[in-house]
Amino acid sequence: MIRHATRQSHEDPPAESLFKPPSWHWTKPGEIGWWVRPEWHSTLIGPSGLRIDEWRDRGQLTTIKTGPNRVVYRADLAQGSVFVKHFLVPSWREKLRQWFRRGKGRNEGRRALKLAGIGVPTITPIALGEQRKRAFLFENYLITPAIPDSVPLDEFVETRLLGFEPSRRARVGQALAFALGELTAHLHDAGFVHQDFHPGNLLVRLDEEDRPQLAMIDLDALRVRRDVSWKDAKANLALLNNYFWTRCDRTDRLRFLSTYLKSRRGVGRPPDLRTIAAGIETATRSWAEKLWRRWGRRCRGDNKYFKTYRESRCWAVASRDLDRATVSGLMNDPDEPFSRPDAVVLKDSRTTTVAQVTMHVEGRPTPVIYKRFNRKKVLDPVLNIFRPSRAWRAWQNGQHLDCRAVPTPRNLIVIGESSPRRLRILPHHFWSHDTYLATVKAEPSITVGDYALTVLAGLPIEGRRERIRRFTTVLARLIRTMHERSLSHRDLKAANILIVGDPDAISPILSLIDLVGVTLDHPIAHGRRVQNLARLQISLANVPGRTRTDALRFLRAYLPWIHTSRPAWKGLWRDVERACRSKELQNRKRGRVLS
Repeated sequence: MIRHATRQSHEDPPAESLFKPPSWHWTKPGEIGWWVRPEWHSTLIGPSGLRIDEWRDRGQLTTIKTGPNRVVYRADLAQGSVFVKHFLVPSWREKLRQWFRRGKGRNEGRRALKLAGIGVPTITPIALGEQRKRAFLFENYLITPAIPDSVPLDEFVETRLLGFEPSRRARVGQALAFALGELTAHLHDAGFVHQDFHPGNLLVRLDEEDRPQLAMIDLDALRVRRDVSWKDAKANLALLNNYFWTRCDRTDRLRFLSTYLKSRRGVGRPPDLRTIAAGIETATRSWAEKLWRRWGRRCRGDNKYFKTYRESRCWAVASRDLDRATVSGLMNDPDEPFSRPDAVVLKDSRTTTVAQVTMHVEGRPTPVIYKRFNRKKVLDPVLNIFRPSRAWRAWQNGQHLDCRAVPTPRNLIVIGESSPRRLRILPHHFWSHDTYLATVKAEPSITVGDYALTVLAGLPIEGRRERIRRFTTVLARLIRTMHERSLSHRDLKAANILIVGDPDAISPILSLIDLVGVTLDHPIAHGRRVQNLARLQISLANVPGRTRTDALRFLRAYLPWIHTSRPAWKGLWRDVERACRSKELQNRKRGRVLS
């Protein structure tokens, strides 16, 4: 629970002096000077400085996060577990930033003291280390004790909460919405805005009565303002809503917002609930699109998720989970997996060759789908000057789906064999000859098309009808999610949709494959939606036992019922029907079989 304290002016002095005597002791055993709480001095600081190497040698040190600007460790000591934040200064930008804004460790400590002063549970600094040379601040450290029995809120929502039995899960979820609404309102009333407001920066633990207790961490992005207006609040709430938008239903999000509005004080009359909810949803969608597009670019170069490789006649971008030896072998001979004794060729056509093979992913043998995109035309390498190859498009689209939480197999590596005469001004994924793509195989899995022909056809009528109704709802929600998140698939057919896991589950898991035809566009145009739905309808037309009523049920599940009038869904129904007839006529003229 939050202890609501009387709000103080931001200019008031803190309750105690931070990083100053007599509560703190100063020592400089090496290049780094330390302000330390006396009771922690001998535990943390040795003759050579911080005892981090000793903790590592004893197996007491765990790396929690690592990056170019910060490394976070957890040390399990006899006096208690502590977190060590090591702030790095890899470039002059960070050095100049600290010249004007002080060190991140010192700033975070000061903000922790201010939060504690208004009754918000947070971290408690016990040591600050700073390396200074000629008045410039370089590396610095902040050490804080672990908050007992607590986990990050995102971890709690995604793992622990899902493990509760349904009634407890619902009760705790509701209490969590109330507690988070009260905490956010209290922060804003006190003039605090967290510019990186997401559940990873909140800790939660449950008390004996299953009531959530929240604490705020990672305070470098916390800012203090004289007043937080409703406009500022809406933008900050959109940051938090961006996480819960894809993980919680509208009821829990509305419960949070109602609690937040009731708990706000001293900023004038709150706006109408419907108005501010619509504004937050709009701001969330705009923010999410920017965030997703930035995440979508990760698969193009070197970062902590992917690594690029280049040789004279070959290039590759690979997930860092794929073993380095495996990457080297594939670049030396990209066709080698197809000749392995354990390779199972799933498809061998003029356009693609697909096989299931085993590769080492994260050090373990893992089933992988390995695909070679054959040249459909002699001019394909020339055409690739003007647009990326099919393998690169599938690779990029897989990343787009993954970062938008649309189910699809995980990307492992994309490989291209390039001509030595290619234009050097072009990116490596242009002017490619043969290209290859590997993704993790979902096991067990079966395509919707194969399931309809091999399983549904053999079921009795009642069992078949029950499964068709179940899959209709799940499939409609998948396509709706895909379109809501700015993605369309021009080759959306039953053969390109996987059923992952048990097909007889109450809520089957579906996943999209063969992503060359995926397009990223915000918002999705009406004509593109119609084309996707018509393509899917044609591929499902021959499913045994599927009726026009099932097609209508799919359409109503695809559309948000509360926002869809009768003329709107009827108009979409007719547009899809016309598109189906047009596609059938086109294939008949070209002599192609509908699938």
